Amino acid sequence: MENKLTDAINYLKNNDSERIKIIVAVGLIGILLIGVLDMFSNASKDIDDDTVQTVSSEDYADEIEQKLTEIISSINGVGECKIMVTLENSSENVYATDVQSDSDTDSSSTSEEYVIYDSNNDEEPVLLKEYYPKILGVTIVCSGGDDVVIKETVTDTVTSLFNISTNRVSVSKIKE
Repeated sequence: MENKLTDAINYLKNNDSERIKIIVAVGLIGILLIGVLDMFSNASKDIDDDTVQTVSSEDYADEIEQKLTEIISSINGVGECKIMVTLENSSENVYATDVQSDSDTDSSSTSEEYVIYDSNNDEEPVLLKEYYPKILGVTIVCSGGDDVVIKETVTDTVTSLFNISTNRVSVSKIKE
């Protein structure tokens, strides 16, 4: 390995025109790599902060209710329907943390701090994951709620959508 390196250095020393070509080629490759890396780093920085949105539990429940109303009301025989969704708790955010551990022969200590980034002069913690609330139950009041077949179809639809048991779904006839 050392001989090859020495031979390459000696070759560059002896051939001036070849040496210049190699130096220019290496320089151009370096500039090209820097440009490509700069493009990729700028692309990740250009992500708009508005794309990361946190949704409140109430907004989440409202959105689910609206989508579920569209789906359930499109089932044949259901008719007009109103839906209420209950959630287990609010959403949960998991932020990036930096953990530092110090240990001696006699004691040990651990400190944990949130990882912060500067976004438009506002310091914010780095969000890793957002867990939406778990759906506890769904109540559906609809025109066809007194028909056994409609009740079963609606219950099956809701249980398959939210992976909840049938005892957590209530289907009733709407008051006329």
